[in-house]
Amino acid sequence: MRSRTKTTATALAAATLLGAGVSACVPGGGPGRAAQAGREARAQASPSPSGTAPAPAPARSGAGPLADRSGQEILTQAYAATRSAGSAHVTARVDYQGKPMRIDLSLDKKGNCNGAVRLDGMGKLDIIKSSELLHFRGDAAYWRGAAKQRNTPQKQTEQMVTALADRWVKIPVSDPRAASMTGSCDLDKLTGDFGKGSPLARKGESTTVDGKPALAVTSPARQGTQTDYVATEGKPYVLKSAVSGESAGEALFSDFDVPVDTASPQDSDVLDLSKIGGPAGEAI
Repeated sequence: MRSRTKTTATALAAATLLGAGVSACVPGGGPGRAAQAGREARAQASPSPSGTAPAPAPARSGAGPLADRSGQEILTQAYAATRSAGSAHVTARVDYQGKPMRIDLSLDKKGNCNGAVRLDGMGKLDIIKSSELLHFRGDAAYWRGAAKQRNTPQKQTEQMVTALADRWVKIPVSDPRAASMTGSCDLDKLTGDFGKGSPLARKGESTTVDGKPALAVTSPARQGTQTDYVATEGKPYVLKSAVSGESAGEALFSDFDVPVDTASPQDSDVLDLSKIGGPAGEAI
């Protein structure tokens, strides 16, 4: 089976950090790169022909309405429920290109999002995207990382950091330069990998995820074992998806169907990228 933890984090990361803040701001971004990164992650996470999941302990009585269903049936139902949500909050921890990454993002099926991404060597990037505007704010480490990718001379790098570090930048979503960012905020794309449960899936122990009762279901993954934690009260959402082994990581899902806050930052010093043209706009 595919590793949803890896796919989730890579889909967000590729479209956010590598394509973040429009292609004019972070070189090497763009929709093509985000899509390619997602394809590579899914290929890496496909199961090996001989891979099998270790036998988990029997499910406890806390499994509730899921107790009489097979692991495959539980996952298939959980994936369908998760895909049906109109919005969700995702926090993820995973290695991306050999570096630790943390993602904290609320997003919906309308393309709205609000949150932050942190990657070693690329600092922190805050994002707010509505149907009309994209706002983003990088710290000094983010802009230095972007400048390093472009081989920007030291003097220009310092000027860019001074002007942009910890400052909100906005651009209309209709601006072509924002295209590299739009895919990262689509919940449909993020959960598109949630298909049918693996026939090798097995029920594990009852537990809790952020205080919510859940049932662990394990499946084989190429890097090790994928464990999905399915809610046993209310809708059977996937509350957590984790992979152990060579490429460990985890993603937590919460706040299903909670509206995403897309209000513009209350900051009078927001830089309007649409009003900066020519060499100055390209340098940002």
